[in-house]
Amino acid sequence: MDKDFWASLARNDYKIPSGHTLGELTEILFGYLSSTDPELRDKIGYDVYANWLEREMYTKEEISAHVEELLAALAKGIGETESDSVFLRAFSVLFLAEIVYSDNRKPLLEKEQVQAIFEKGISYLHTEKDPRGHVPVKGWAHALAHTADLMLELGRNRHLNESDLQEILNGISTKMVHATNHLYMHGEDERLARAIMEVLRRDLIPLRKVELWAKSFLQPDGGDWKGALEEEGRTRAFHNIRNLLRSIYLELVADQEEMPDRETLKKIFFSALQDLRPY
Repeated sequence: MDKDFWASLARNDYKIPSGHTLGELTEILFGYLSSTDPELRDKIGYDVYANWLEREMYTKEEISAHVEELLAALAKGIGETESDSVFLRAFSVLFLAEIVYSDNRKPLLEKEQVQAIFEKGISYLHTEKDPRGHVPVKGWAHALAHTADLMLELGRNRHLNESDLQEILNGISTKMVHATNHLYMHGEDERLARAIMEVLRRDLIPLRKVELWAKSFLQPDGGDWKGALEEEGRTRAFHNIRNLLRSIYLELVADQEEMPDRETLKKIFFSALQDLRPY
C-alpha cells in the first residue's frame, strides 16, 4: 500500500475501503513496525492501529493474537545497540500500551493476558540496551519512553496488585540508576514520572514503602553519589536520576486529578531531591 492509500483511509474516518479486510490491512500495519521510514512506522502504523482500537473494530480473539505477536517481537534483536532492530521492539511496546489503554476503558483482556504483558514489559524494561530517542533520518526509536507509556497503562489496570505496582517502581529505579552510558534528554523522565504518578494514584503501596523507594535513588549499589561528577558514566546516571525526581515532584505539584496523600508524597520526593548530592 502506498502512503496515499493510508491518507485517504484516515480522511474517510478510518473505514475499511472496498476490496480490503481489517485483517489484511492490520497485517500490513504490523509489518511497518520494523520500518526505518518514520512516516510508515509512526504516522501510519501507529495512528491507524490506535484509531481502529479506539473504534472497537477488533474482536477479543483478534486482540489476543495481536498481543502474542507483539510480545514475541520484544525479544527480537534484544541486546543490540545502534541497530534498526530497536524500531520493531519500541513500537511493539507502544502498540501494547494502546491495547492496555483500550482494556482500561472497556475490558478486553483476561487477567492472564494482562499479567503476561506486565511480565514481558518489565523484562523488556530491564533488557533493552538501545537508549536512543530520536535517530537522524529514521525518526523516533524512544524505547524507554514507549515502555513508560506501557507502565502507565499497566499502573492503571485493575488486574495489577500492590506487588506488581511495586515491581514497576523498582524496574524504573533500577533502569535509571544503572543507565550510565546515556543521558536521557528526549522527555523520558517526564514519561516515566507520569507512569509513576499512576502507580501512586492507585494508593495500594504504603507510604513507608514509597519513601524507601524514593531514598533508593540516593544509594546506587549500596553506596552514594559522592564524586559522581568526576566520572563521565556516573555523571550521566546522576543527571538521569535528578531529572526523574524533579519530574515526579513537578507532576505532584501540577497534576489536577485526585491523588491520595499528595502533600506527603511531595515532601517525600522533595526530600529525596534535597538529599541527592554528588559531593
